[in-house]
Amino acid sequence: MSNEASGKSGGQKAWVSLITDKSYVPGLLVLLSSLKHHGTKYPMVAMVNWLRKDDLTERLPQEYRDILTSAGVILKEVDYLIPQGGGYLGVEARFVDSWSKLRAFGLSEYERVVLIDSDMLVRKNMDELFDLPLEEGWIAASHACTCNPMRIPHYPPYWIPATCGHTHAKPAESGPDALCTAFQPEPESVITLHSINSGIVVLEPSDELNDRVIYGLHTDPQVTTYGFPDQDFLSNHFKNRIKFLGYEYNALKPMRKCHSATWRDENVRNVHYIFKDKPWVLPEGTSELDEQFHVVHGWWWDEWRRLEADKKGEKWWRLVVDLTTVGTGFKGLTARN
Repeated sequence: MSNEASGKSGGQKAWVSLITDKSYVPGLLVLLSSLKHHGTKYPMVAMVNWLRKDDLTERLPQEYRDILTSAGVILKEVDYLIPQGGGYLGVEARFVDSWSKLRAFGLSEYERVVLIDSDMLVRKNMDELFDLPLEEGWIAASHACTCNPMRIPHYPPYWIPATCGHTHAKPAESGPDALCTAFQPEPESVITLHSINSGIVVLEPSDELNDRVIYGLHTDPQVTTYGFPDQDFLSNHFKNRIKFLGYEYNALKPMRKCHSATWRDENVRNVHYIFKDKPWVLPEGTSELDEQFHVVHGWWWDEWRRLEADKKGEKWWRLVVDLTTVGTGFKGLTARN
């Protein structure tokens, strides 16, 4: 992958992730390793907050920024973003930083970006997302899974399998490269069928689109009610302008069980390790991990070992190890993440 910036006129495209805390450095490095392993030709850009003497600086100090740069990540400093009037924590305090993911719409030097969360693992090359036909002013993303299979009490009561977009998807035909046919909702469809999971969002940044998104964020009267900040905002702001992708591009780990009729291990392009228990938080095979997640967490540790073999000779590698359960200095993820 090349880090050379060629400008929008040259068709520059990139994977883009937001990282606001050093505790997510292992996740981002494993994600990058998996992208490279599966032959992506596009660079990884990480949006980070400006260095300053406050809490944000302490959460992602310069030494960890240097680690990311050394690993081949391009850093883009962006202003911290919250809606006017407050941060609106949503259903969990750890989501407050996610508003800043919307800064991706302002990366107008890029023709197209794929916004990708750092708690993901690429299992197949998915560079095709950069050539996906997309109407002007639209985004592409996979549905949120609104089944609530873990019975999380603070999730909306109307999150049930019958109203989940993935329930209405058409399973893929046979073959390792096959994709399911994502459900495309009608304008009058229930709200959950218009809901995306923002772990993967395909978008084409521009000054005009960025202005509309930021203005919408600061004026949307529903912002205070959003349980999943950027995700609910994007679902509402781009309603009827979303091209829904198959689950394979954003395979939420619980779906392996709750959507077993659709899920195929061999077809998954990208796994999303949602919930607070990230793979690097719990030791591989730990009894604390729900049994249904052992396989998908094992995939992450396989990629970790590949990364370790490549980077263990670097002076900074021990700092990364200490952010995981492998390291003796591990203290877990911060409350905000």
